[in-house]
Amino acid sequence: MITIDQGVEYDEAMNKFYYSEVFDKLQNIETGLYTQSSAYVYDLFKDEMNFGHIVQAEI
Repeated sequence: MITIDQGVEYDEAMNKFYYSEVFDKLQNIETGLYTQSSAYVYDLFKDEMNFGHIVQAEI
């Protein structure tokens, strides 16, 4: 999704995601984010990229 939307190579897309706040939250089982759809997680990631932080307050 990142490579298509942002027009970047796979390696760059993975680095952006691995170093994001969303990825940290995804690994934390207490957030429950791992139970959400990939589309929901990607929307959070896009918010982080656009605004510099996750916008949704529930996590």
